[in-house]
Amino acid sequence: MAVTIKDVAEYAKVSVSTVSMALNGKDYRISQATVEKVKYAVKHLNYRPNRTAVSLVTKKSQAVGLIVPDITNSFFSELVAAVEAKCAKEGYSVIICNTNEEPSQDVRYVNFLLDQNVDGVLFVMSVNEKNICAEECLKLLQEARVPTILLDREWQSDYAVSVVSDNELGGYLACSHLLDLGHRKIGCISGPMGTQSARRRFDGYIRALKERGIDFDPAITAEGDYHTQSGYSLCDKLLERGISAMFVCNDMMTLGVYKRLRERGLKIPQDISIVGFDNLNFTEFLDVPLTTIYQPVREMGAAAALKLLNMLQYGSKGFGQMFTPELIRRDSSAKPKEGL
Repeated sequence: MAVTIKDVAEYAKVSVSTVSMALNGKDYRISQATVEKVKYAVKHLNYRPNRTAVSLVTKKSQAVGLIVPDITNSFFSELVAAVEAKCAKEGYSVIICNTNEEPSQDVRYVNFLLDQNVDGVLFVMSVNEKNICAEECLKLLQEARVPTILLDREWQSDYAVSVVSDNELGGYLACSHLLDLGHRKIGCISGPMGTQSARRRFDGYIRALKERGIDFDPAITAEGDYHTQSGYSLCDKLLERGISAMFVCNDMMTLGVYKRLRERGLKIPQDISIVGFDNLNFTEFLDVPLTTIYQPVREMGAAAALKLLNMLQYGSKGFGQMFTPELIRRDSSAKPKEGL
């Protein structure tokens, strides 16, 4: 049977309340010798406190929830690693929930995390055209008074603060780079327009075109879903329109574009220039290293975790934070061939 706090008290020859004080940071009320006896008993008996029971008394679980839409995407894997490292350093555990971009799963996991009595939530919402689920999630969290940080994907909220990258600037930098090289017919595979991140990247692309006096042509754009297959599937549509360059709004979709271009016997950047978005770890190791927009994903994850921990420890709401992206130029972008 599991060792109980009563077993520890009997072994140390002290009261249960004394053990509780020694384990819960109230050891200023008892002697150091008694604290050492309790610690020895805990170690000798391999006692593990019942966290559920402790959280009922302290109203704190020392755990936070992290909801992400796609753990297989390297961007979110890095985000998870950064959040977990920062929380672990401060003594918090992280409960990771992967929604597979299903908005209804957002709601289910918010309810699950509330049932687990988490102290706070870091929330990367799923693609959500109607935003009904996002509103429901934030309402649940606000009613439960659980501190919440919206991470990567923005949402207008009076309750939660956001930690994001300047996606509009990122889209602008990507398209401007291709324009600077001399490209004029630049296709774009956007992310899902149900997310503000995707809309803002697309807006940046359009702004760069307009600043150079180039009319926006919706015929050389397509809406992807941030997954590799959509980049692969949509590549042909843009190529048929005679583009010389392509801005692909995340690196995972760019993998699909690379595969399709190889199948068609087209060379990067000789036949077509490519710019991605995210600067995921693999992009510099592709057969043609990818020019892409760098998002400081680990810094974003660490900053979001720190803001949440400050909320929990000091009660401050804090402010949102926007990180500045930058262009990482590699071999996938070059001047267009003559005639394009």
